[in-house]
Amino acid sequence: RLGQRALPVGEPPGPVMAVRLSIGGMRGGRGGDRSAQIRYLLIVDVSDLPAGVPPMWVRAPLDRDITHVNIWPASKSVCPWTGTPLPSLCWNTFAVAWQEAPSAQRTLGSALEFARQLLNTENHESPAR
Repeated sequence: RLGQRALPVGEPPGPVMAVRLSIGGMRGGRGGDRSAQIRYLLIVDVSDLPAGVPPMWVRAPLDRDITHVNIWPASKSVCPWTGTPLPSLCWNTFAVAWQEAPSAQRTLGSALEFARQLLNTENHESPAR
């Protein structure tokens, strides 16, 4: 059928564990172009959404090009889906709001909205950068 791909031999169907997507956000940092809009390519771990804000790693832009203060450097975490060090989002106070939300509201859509908000503002008290 159109739009469907066969699973590789030996790969049983299963739950979605991670997604990759692009979200627009501000460049950030302290430079004059900090409010410029850029695209962040994220990898989102969705394996246990009710437990906490899902970990999100930045695949693009490259770590050396990231100036947003709420993104941890790649040296701080390894993305299990790529097996490589990647920058990751610093949830800080967003994590509190996630934990206080009813579990029915802890969805992928809510997590992506949190990421959109985080990438379009900056908390200069963040310990990330």
